[in-house]
Amino acid sequence: MDTFIRLLGDRVRKLRKAQGLSQEKLGEKAGFDYRYIGFIEQARVNPTIKTLEKVANALNVYLCDLCPSQEDLIKNKKGVPAQVTEREKTLSKIMRHLNKIDNTKLKNIERIIKITVENDN
Repeated sequence: MDTFIRLLGDRVRKLRKAQGLSQEKLGEKAGFDYRYIGFIEQARVNPTIKTLEKVANALNVYLCDLCPSQEDLIKNKKGVPAQVTEREKTLSKIMRHLNKIDNTKLKNIERIIKITVENDN
């Protein structure tokens, strides 16, 4: 369980940083003191599902996005450090950009993505 909590904290940190948020800002959005966000990231606490749900909502991700993948858990058990995939890096960069724009532009981008995805099928 310690590995899971540590990897979960790593995911929260990566997502927070990918969105250009400080611990203070994420704590404010989630309704927690910034130190508690730090405790989650450092695996010093075992947060409840409700707490993680608030953090996920503040990060605009699904709750399951905070959980480490099975691959990360397996790699970690073998002592092999989990690598950030090229896809994760790209998504991280996109999220940083999207967090800087207003809702009107964001909705336009969503339409473009939807059209692009539908045309690929």
